[in-house]
Amino acid sequence: MTTRLPSGSEQWRLGPNWPGERCCAKTRSGHPCKNPIVTGRTRCRMHGGAAGSGAPTGKRHGRYVHGRYSKEYLAAARRGREQLRLVARLGKILRMFD
Repeated sequence: MTTRLPSGSEQWRLGPNWPGERCCAKTRSGHPCKNPIVTGRTRCRMHGGAAGSGAPTGKRHGRYVHGRYSKEYLAAARRGREQLRLVARLGKILRMFD
């Protein structure tokens, strides 16, 4: 709940001249959110700044299908590509692939 300033002006506590940081989320209407951020986050409490907000990861997530693009799979694929590049470099040095 917002409270009015004691001066009787029409400014609200978090009015347009408020010096603090604002939430960087966009509302459904496309305008930026005007709420203050949660300390240590970049979003307000309504856009994911609250503790425990967000969907669970992996198989516990409601839209999990097969794991093809999971963090673990992508990390393993990255390691495999790096090993393949290493073998190719080693083969070039030893002139195995001429």
